Amino acid sequence: MVLVGCTAEPGSGTPEEQAAAVADALGPAWDAEVVEDARDGAFVVANPQDAEIWRLGEGTDAIAALTQGTPWAAFWLPSLDQASSDRSNVRAVVVDTSTLADEVVSWQVNVNATDPGLDLDPDALADDLRTRFEAQGLEVDQARTATWNDRSIALVAFEVPAEVFGGQPRYIRQWYIAVDEPRAMWSLSCDAPAAPERTEELCRRGLEGFRIVAPGAQDRA
Repeated sequence: MVLVGCTAEPGSGTPEEQAAAVADALGPAWDAEVVEDARDGAFVVANPQDAEIWRLGEGTDAIAALTQGTPWAAFWLPSLDQASSDRSNVRAVVVDTSTLADEVVSWQVNVNATDPGLDLDPDALADDLRTRFEAQGLEVDQARTATWNDRSIALVAFEVPAEVFGGQPRYIRQWYIAVDEPRAMWSLSCDAPAAPERTEELCRRGLEGFRIVAPGAQDRA
């Protein structure tokens, strides 16, 4: 296998200037914000203008109010409430309830320094992800490479059955970005209703606006 040699490549300017450039590129319906993460450094998340952003260490009141009574809230809020340790792989979540009427779409940033796919190239990683997710009993719809920030990354997409997700099936797209300075697997997931054709462009816009601008030391000792 080929070691993925991707070092995060910050754009020009400060993280705030990069976020402003992302927002300009995405258009008036979108914003972009810098997340300053104590463990993993600074990154930019794109968000539809009425969305809420949760960061690790914050309370979940704002996203709870936004998603009250939904299967998304029943599934995710307990996990996020427990993600208080700095060792959690979940670093930020964007929650949107305005783009699709009566539906929740979310983007989740994870960082994992021990992902078993770190030594694989994007094609091999996509194949490995298919095997991993199918071993969990999931029906994988896509496992292939995709393009992000002018580089090849791995994508896996699958449906989560209704019995797992509070009675509502969900469609998850998860993009994996290997970075070697410092070594870690970043991923951005788009969690959406189980109607992929309705959310392909929306999910992709979130990916287009995601940037790793200043990776941190990732000291988990």
